[in-house]
Amino acid sequence: MARSFLLSSALLALQVAAQSATPYTDEKSGISFNGYKHSSGFTLGIALPETPDTDFIGQFVAPITNDGGWAGFSMGTSMTGTLLVAAWPHGDQVISSFRKATGYTSPAVQAGNFTLTEIPDGTYVNDTAFAYTFLCSNCISDDALLLSDSANVLGWAYSDTAISTPASASSTLNMHDAGYGLFGVTIDNAKSADYDTWAALATGSSSGSGSNSTGSTGNSTTPTTGSKANITATTSDDTYDYIVAGAGPAGIIVAERLAESGASVLLVERGGASFASTGNNDTLSWNSTISIYDVPGLDYYLSKAGSPAYCTDTADMAGCLLGGGTMINAMMFVKPQSRDFDDSWPSGWKWADMSDSADRLYERNPGQNYGSMDGNRYNNEAYEVLSDFFGKQGFTETDAIKGDHNARQDVYAYPPWDTANGLRNGPVRSYLPLAQQQKDFKLMLNTKVIRAVRDGSAISGIETETSSGARVIYNVKAGGSVILAAGAMSTPRLLINSGIGPSEQIQTVADGSVSVTLPDKADWIELPVGAEIKDHVIFTLKFNTTTSMYSPPTTELLSPNQTCADQFAKGSGLLSQSGQRLNFWTSVNTTSGKEMFIQGTCNGPANDTIQMKVYLTHGLTSVGALGMTADGATELTTEPWLQTDEDKEAITSFMDRLLKMTTSSGSTLTFLSAGSTTAGSNVTGADLINEHVTGSHYVGSAKMGTKGDSGVVVDTDTKVYGTDNLFVVDASMHPDLPTGNTQAIVMVAAEKAAERILAAGSGSSNSTSDSISASSSAVSSVGTAVSTSTPMATSSSSSSSASSVVASETPTVTSYSASAQTSSQATQSTQQSQPAQQSQPAQQSQPVQPSQPAQQSSTQQSQSAQPSQSAQNSNSNDGSNPWWQVSPDNSWWNGPSSTSTSAIPTATPAQWGQSRHVRSHLRKRYVVKDDAAVDRKVSLLDDTHA
Repeated sequence: MARSFLLSSALLALQVAAQSATPYTDEKSGISFNGYKHSSGFTLGIALPETPDTDFIGQFVAPITNDGGWAGFSMGTSMTGTLLVAAWPHGDQVISSFRKATGYTSPAVQAGNFTLTEIPDGTYVNDTAFAYTFLCSNCISDDALLLSDSANVLGWAYSDTAISTPASASSTLNMHDAGYGLFGVTIDNAKSADYDTWAALATGSSSGSGSNSTGSTGNSTTPTTGSKANITATTSDDTYDYIVAGAGPAGIIVAERLAESGASVLLVERGGASFASTGNNDTLSWNSTISIYDVPGLDYYLSKAGSPAYCTDTADMAGCLLGGGTMINAMMFVKPQSRDFDDSWPSGWKWADMSDSADRLYERNPGQNYGSMDGNRYNNEAYEVLSDFFGKQGFTETDAIKGDHNARQDVYAYPPWDTANGLRNGPVRSYLPLAQQQKDFKLMLNTKVIRAVRDGSAISGIETETSSGARVIYNVKAGGSVILAAGAMSTPRLLINSGIGPSEQIQTVADGSVSVTLPDKADWIELPVGAEIKDHVIFTLKFNTTTSMYSPPTTELLSPNQTCADQFAKGSGLLSQSGQRLNFWTSVNTTSGKEMFIQGTCNGPANDTIQMKVYLTHGLTSVGALGMTADGATELTTEPWLQTDEDKEAITSFMDRLLKMTTSSGSTLTFLSAGSTTAGSNVTGADLINEHVTGSHYVGSAKMGTKGDSGVVVDTDTKVYGTDNLFVVDASMHPDLPTGNTQAIVMVAAEKAAERILAAGSGSSNSTSDSISASSSAVSSVGTAVSTSTPMATSSSSSSSASSVVASETPTVTSYSASAQTSSQATQSTQQSQPAQQSQPAQQSQPVQPSQPAQQSSTQQSQSAQPSQSAQNSNSNDGSNPWWQVSPDNSWWNGPSSTSTSAIPTATPAQWGQSRHVRSHLRKRYVVKDDAAVDRKVSLLDDTHA
């Protein structure tokens, strides 16, 4: 059932960036529309009969010309889950198709009983723009546009970036980076007695799914298979112990741990650099040393601040760049509770088995719940309102970073973020620099992995495609292994392209338009790849506050004034915080006794308004299915949200409780809306779940478990069944969903996977899992100097001063070589360009006044939600943020080359192994736990062996 778009005037006023439609008449066709004209030149209009039934006439005009992008509109308030019409100019034609997006990725072509028929008089392509005017038949229905008698809200979007195959109506669409928004349509203003006359003008081509307009006969939107290009792959002379496909969080962690063992490792990423320090030159106008991915405050606004590198061939949102999803998410770092492993993971992966892996991760990548390094919490008003609300309902405060990771029953907390030093953090900062220290580690960017090269059960390497389209095969050494870490949306594609998966999906690839060399059909390995994918489901609710609450405008994030920019240059201020202001957790029990967990992330998007995103998480029972399209993309063949009555019962139960909480005595919140459902005396929890969005927290597309069990693809060593040396280490292999966002649990599981792969003896290295625990301990106390060859500039006028900055969370590295390394936490002395104090721009609001961290009970004050000591002391520290002093040609990156390796001298395998053995021996035999003591003893031994 399509979502309802009946909106009251109050709800319409709430729609962010929504504008009102005004009547206009198209000069070429003479049709009168009620529509919206944007300042960019984009125009969208709708015309209806006096008594609307099933059809309407639509038009959009966009300031793009031949092969210069695409335009479209959504038949509702969301770009996901609603019917879309997309069109673009190609030659003298306008190519069009119906689409529907299941997530924030390229929307797939949508088939149905609706049709588009071109109106030639209103369709054209010229040197500056194109117009598409059409009759949309059977488009007013439950599955398409659901009209109200008064007001409706429609969405619009366009891109001025060329799409991949503009001649095809089913081409992949890129991000709508040129503009998008919402506008309200009053139905009466769109009605006309002349409608039948205008509809008779629809004499152009038509199709059930799409068409090539302006007089053509029309093309099917089914991708053309035709004859595939005859692509020959060359084979590289370089070979490796391990090849890791995908430099997301799991891929980076596994690659670093394998490289740490002394093995040679190739890490391949299809996208480019992410942080400015990794070579991304697309920096911000107000700070030329950072990219959009560096700034926590932009996590909700990536597509407004720049052009984020979303994948265009996945079933839902994914990041195609170094760091993967950790670069495009909202940075929630929710530590998994014990039950997240204990309930559904197989033996060897229970919490008792995983706690050491979690400790190793948190040692390097601990997360934060404060963001700003000056010790202040900025724009904290929403937390104050919400903590009072939940506190009065019996919820207790917890610390989501330092507190009990099992506290998931009626608790609230400051949001846990994967931030450090005022910047977005993650394995790109906390693990990759350590891998770069290893002499046999290599990172390759802008290189897409097509498949694992397979002969029966043996994997010899991978086939890749460069950005220029060249195919290259990289092989593993004898005894080597290939590890797939492309994410839950893309690892299934690599498996299927390798002849591993459901036979019907492999056949789709065989018959498709992408050149993929598959094994002989007799060698296909039948496994349920993609058969049981899961995802969190999210419901968005809004509430009015009973007291005044301020919310800063988005301009303070997108176009910060000088004061805000200067604060951020020191790792502080509003921009150093992510968008959430409070998290809560609880659970519900269904009538069958099934317990399901609830997570809420809350913020204040507007004055006197609270927004809650309510997740149904661990314990949910719905599953979906992921498959392949003929053009090589992944798609959801079955949606994984609310497929069972038990899931609906659970989330409805919580919604009923939440509504009751808002009506209790002393409540600081009153219910406002949940999508199109608005406040009223008869609103129930069931009404609040009519509309939902994807969590984009997919797991289980290549599940771990016992062969033959439902959805199982890999064993407990993460090795793919039926293969000798092919592994999966990302969210694909997770058997179940966690209680919170998936970022942290993916990293914990990657730590464990590296241990299991090493212990299994794959690869030509003879290392065991002991090497992980020993080197992890050693690495925590050995620092490295970070190059500061390019000082940060934050303003046009500056004065220089020297200062020292203690980077308490800067990643440290172990390097045993003739070049001595310091054995203390790295202290970096840097030249800082102090920003000049400038007058405030007149059009901008004053910077948000910081609010101090909320007072807590005396039993919690020592740990809960407090910045680290270095953060608390930083008010007297004028030093620049050490991360920003790392330029692309620094010692741990060595330039923005796609195949860069570290220039810092590293030890020989024998030296490395000797020191590693000493550290492990000291800790295990003599119970030496103090890092400094270990370093002193190792230093003496190193001197002896020098």
